[in-house]
Amino acid sequence: MERVTEPELMEQPLQVAAYTAADFDSTDEEFISRLHEFLAAKGIKPDSKTLFLDLGCGPGNITTRITLAWPESKVVGIDGSAEMLKQANKIIETNKFQNHFQNISYYLSNLSSDSNALVEFRNSADVLVSNSLLHHFHCPNLFWKVIKELAAPGAIIFNRDLRRPSSLKIAIELQRKYLPNAPEILTTDYLASLGASFTVAEVRNQLQNSGMNSLKVLPIDDRYLEITGIL
Repeated sequence: MERVTEPELMEQPLQVAAYTAADFDSTDEEFISRLHEFLAAKGIKPDSKTLFLDLGCGPGNITTRITLAWPESKVVGIDGSAEMLKQANKIIETNKFQNHFQNISYYLSNLSSDSNALVEFRNSADVLVSNSLLHHFHCPNLFWKVIKELAAPGAIIFNRDLRRPSSLKIAIELQRKYLPNAPEILTTDYLASLGASFTVAEVRNQLQNSGMNSLKVLPIDDRYLEITGIL
């Protein structure tokens, strides 16, 4: 199955609304659980001096969970879609526990085109995470360039993304398995994301080309891959 790129940003209101309303709780909780395990294995205990950057944060599903897991740390969500960040801020504003999210801030920036605008975060992130962002980059080397620019020395890197299946048939099977009753706009986006994602071998090659061989890439279950390590 050859890679076919999809739009780098999710900006259409109906598209953003469908994504925000979708139930990703189980996979989002799994992401936080695995991040927690990874930090613990490295002997890292985030505190008030720790800065988390959540790249491609969308409506803040992972961003808010990071804050609940490590409430003392500063957490910044970055996304290039104003519509997504509108939803992210709305979720906090309408949450009855919004006082728990005082350490969250959101920043509008298209990482694939204006990473230079993130001067205030350059070489400052102690923990850099992303969830299903890499495949949105038409040029993946730009993704790794952003990671290197934002990471502080010794930063923890924890990225999860979809893994491109070997055939369209398998992609459709995955869609039916994980989004059986989702609206058409969401299932269409999901299939496009699977087609735009990378294989483990491709990501390893990207890391080698970017001089980031300290990071490891592993397949996770039947649809994800994880890129983890310390820079």
